[in-house]
Amino acid sequence: MNNIENHFMINNGLKEMAANAVELVVDERTGIAYAVYLSSESAFGESSELVTLARFNILQPTNVEWTTVFNRELDFDGDSLSECNIIELNSEIVRVYAVNLKTLTYYYKDINKKTLAISKMKELKFKISASAQPITLNKENINNYIFSIGGEPFSHLQITTNIIKVDGFYYTTVCGGNKISNFLFMKSADGETWSFVSLVKHIVNYEAMLAYYNNKFWVICRNGEEIPTTKKQQNLLYSDDGVSWTESNLSLETSDTRPYLFNYQDNLYLAYSSPMPNDFSTIRPWRCNVHIGRIVSKNGVEDFEEIVYKESKFGIVYYALKDWYGKMIMLYSSGELHPAEGLMGGWSQGKDCLNYAVLYEQAPILMFKK
Repeated sequence: MNNIENHFMINNGLKEMAANAVELVVDERTGIAYAVYLSSESAFGESSELVTLARFNILQPTNVEWTTVFNRELDFDGDSLSECNIIELNSEIVRVYAVNLKTLTYYYKDINKKTLAISKMKELKFKISASAQPITLNKENINNYIFSIGGEPFSHLQITTNIIKVDGFYYTTVCGGNKISNFLFMKSADGETWSFVSLVKHIVNYEAMLAYYNNKFWVICRNGEEIPTTKKQQNLLYSDDGVSWTESNLSLETSDTRPYLFNYQDNLYLAYSSPMPNDFSTIRPWRCNVHIGRIVSKNGVEDFEEIVYKESKFGIVYYALKDWYGKMIMLYSSGELHPAEGLMGGWSQGKDCLNYAVLYEQAPILMFKK
């Protein structure tokens, strides 16, 4: 079966009418997952009201605790918020980011893993070099620097959701809106102050998802068309040092939704969506499926080997995938909770329900001697 059948709702359906743009980290010592997402208690579909954190055990996903991390009324004086993401700071703390959509300034709060106590809100910082003084990470400061080095200024500001950690440093990409011709690659030692590494010249829609594999940084750019397209696009980049980037030959027929790169069982995996027939569902037909497979190199040529294909008439949107000791786990948004609501331009947003599923298991966790 290609449909996702064994899945569990992670968002608080008794209160929340919207849940979208999910990202998560999993504590490898405890198996506890911490997921953050944009949510609403008053509106369907897209949300710019709250950032919610859900805590649950990977093996017991029905037992979920929720807490509000950001509230636009309390934290931003009514300004909309967006672009939440999360990092694991240490064994005791996770750090959650969100952006004020009016000022396009990034902030963070720290959450105690055990008690779910939340710290005061602080600004993220940005440095143009190792010796420079940190300044506020906002669109104005970012654009001033991009302009000074000959890049295209941003119309938006978004830190990519899947922030990764390599050799003690966090790495991320920072994107600037719809069809901007470049994005930033940045690093941080503490998850608070981010330093410029390189300006990457490639067109991207909002998100350039990041992974590290085989001693290389890999980025997959969201760059599909707004309407389903059969046009193949080369959106996979890689770099040995984060400074010089190469576009791979991999060309895929993608839709305009966020793709995802992740490490699974010592391989680099990609998840992406492709166009579907317009009558498949009331959800946008280009956000109703997910292709998942390995990125493989053969004689220096990258290729995609599909392992899992899933689809849902309720939508598969904003997915995040992780490897949990051979289990391929996924969180994704769908319109399953309120299928008749959340219409936008004739298509349902598909962002009312946050689901957890185990998609694939490469090897059993328990091995028995014969």
